[in-house]
Amino acid sequence: MRQSLFARTGQPQPQTPVQRHPLFARAGAAAADLWLNHPVLSLADFRDLRFRNLLSGLTSDPDDNARRFAFNAAYAARIASAIAEQSRVGVNHA
Repeated sequence: MRQSLFARTGQPQPQTPVQRHPLFARAGAAAADLWLNHPVLSLADFRDLRFRNLLSGLTSDPDDNARRFAFNAAYAARIASAIAEQSRVGVNHA
């Protein structure tokens, strides 16, 4: 059985920004769903607005760039998933 990196080295594996900030990733995916259902702004403008709104009221954090990365990665992944799904559904193999 394959051992984890922690088991082999005694050190924990470094986490990705998405793993370190799962709430920001979930918020990014939710923002993408909102945009897909009601695209009132451009894709990027809506993403940036939702991220700014998410940060409002929070104190600045040295890890803000990683939080933005987690949000943006989940946002992009959800949009890509929706595009792929629509492409798959729209393909007619007649």
